[in-house]
Amino acid sequence: MSLSLGNAIAVSTNIIKSNPAVPVYKGEENPNNLYAVIYHIEIGYNEGQTQKTKQYIIIDYKEFDLSIDAKNELVKVAKQYCESKGINDDEQLEIALLDNEEAENFLEKVFNNMKVIRGLITKKD
Repeated sequence: MSLSLGNAIAVSTNIIKSNPAVPVYKGEENPNNLYAVIYHIEIGYNEGQTQKTKQYIIIDYKEFDLSIDAKNELVKVAKQYCESKGINDDEQLEIALLDNEEAENFLEKVFNNMKVIRGLITKKD
């Protein structure tokens, strides 16, 4: 068998960036008062000749069943986070409330893919 490299092919995703997780506390900042965690993932892609970045804000809340008011309050806190980071509230922003299992599965897949990608492109000494 004879293998050879071909020309580079542009892909739709050109960056994947995970920002530090941000805890949300109910009451004072204390591990016992941890109420939720905000995860912020950026995925860059090309749309024609323009590079765009999709912002995913994922809220992993600890209680199994939240009232609509509690969910709205978490979204409000997530929007405050976005505002503090200069993230516009437009079509490039997606805020999602997920229960623990859904959030963990989604984030695990994203982070595992990022580890694989980093492992493939990182020079080993």
